[in-house]
Amino acid sequence: MEEVRHGRGRTVAASVCNLLIVVFTAYSMSRFFTVGGDGNMAVMNTRCFQYFTVDSNLLAALASLLLLIGQLRSLGSGKQPSRWLLVFKHVGAAAVGVTFFTVFCFLGFLYGYRSMIEGANLFMHLLTPLLAMLGFCFLEREPPIRFRCVFLGLLPTILYGIVYITMVFVEKRWPDFYGFNIGGHWGFSCFLMVCATLLISAALWALRRAAAGKRGKVEHRQDH
Repeated sequence: MEEVRHGRGRTVAASVCNLLIVVFTAYSMSRFFTVGGDGNMAVMNTRCFQYFTVDSNLLAALASLLLLIGQLRSLGSGKQPSRWLLVFKHVGAAAVGVTFFTVFCFLGFLYGYRSMIEGANLFMHLLTPLLAMLGFCFLEREPPIRFRCVFLGLLPTILYGIVYITMVFVEKRWPDFYGFNIGGHWGFSCFLMVCATLLISAALWALRRAAAGKRGKVEHRQDH
């Protein structure tokens, strides 16, 4: 009975996190079409979609919205949300995780940390990624997902990378605003981003599994 109560409490907390992600993203996106972006993303209208930050936040918000609906149903029925919703949330959390660590481990040094958290960037670079990653790892523990789902977390980075390489280095229609070609080593930069994405995706899976405790054993058995 105690575990059931704790489980409902985590579901309520996770639902609040997902709602905040949706609200923060809706607010941040609205600014691009009204007053313009902030800091290092000071653009208007659809130009905002050239940034991985925006795309990853939209992906995480969509995953959070769908999972929120599943969680609200779960509170009424007692059944766990569908496993694919958690897989989708994993992909979204990994994507905004890439945004978070790229900003605070690299871009902040290039452009200054003030521009990274100015205006709506505070939500897209900091608050939404943290809510998505921490909520997924420590609140959305059930149902378990298999390790192979870690590789799905690579898809947003790879797909965006193809577009970025095409637009920056082939078509030359975008500036290299992520600084991947510093020293002419854009190929190595892309390789590092893929490796970093895989590490982030695997770390999220491992943290969630550790937080689930004994349920990790159930997941391990399902993998074989």
